[in-house]
Amino acid sequence: MTFSLCPICSVPGSPYYQISHKNRPFLLCLECTLIYQEEMTLPSAEEERTRYELHRNDPADEGYRKWLHSFIHSSVLPWYKDGRILDFGSGPHPVLSDLLKEQGYPVVSYDPFFAPQWPGEHDFSLILLCEVLEHISNPLSSFRKLCSLASEGTVLSLKTQFLTFSVFDSEGGKDFEQWWYKEDPTHIRFYNPRSLRILGERSGWELVSEDGSSLAVYKKAASLKESRSQ
Repeated sequence: MTFSLCPICSVPGSPYYQISHKNRPFLLCLECTLIYQEEMTLPSAEEERTRYELHRNDPADEGYRKWLHSFIHSSVLPWYKDGRILDFGSGPHPVLSDLLKEQGYPVVSYDPFFAPQWPGEHDFSLILLCEVLEHISNPLSSFRKLCSLASEGTVLSLKTQFLTFSVFDSEGGKDFEQWWYKEDPTHIRFYNPRSLRILGERSGWELVSEDGSSLAVYKKAASLKESRSQ
């Protein structure tokens, strides 16, 4: 049986976990340790859009706004100096963009479903992916496109729930089975620091910070050509 290739390393994945009551097999890349859903079982664009429209991202929800303010505090304030910010994957209600604009930041929103015009600017100093990376089917292509919008030293700051257990440990499968984060049908790629680092190396970004849980920061590498040749 042939399995789909790792969307970072382009090597065949190994079977890792199957949600028995749903057609959602997950594979493990033995190179970068990414866990990813088998390509042929990914949700359609229509299914994705419908799911995103159900997300609880109401701009009037004080709990959600507080959660986004926490992301701004941890992932924007320490890294922003000046220049434009790109909110990549801003969703049906770009609340993060709106909060940043309220604080005086120059923000551009992009979302493939709800704000699909690709940014014409190429001078972003900070790119944000807040609970977005786990949804992206081709992260290598997306990170390379984002790199094309950045100059050397641009920061890419993201939030996604990391795999905090060893995928090779005998208990790793049980941990994944019990992990709530995989239950969203649009969550299709799961990372740990190793897979995040390799993703950056192959797309022109250097991983400079990660908290081992959910936050990671990249800077655009000095030579995109060199990074792509790896």
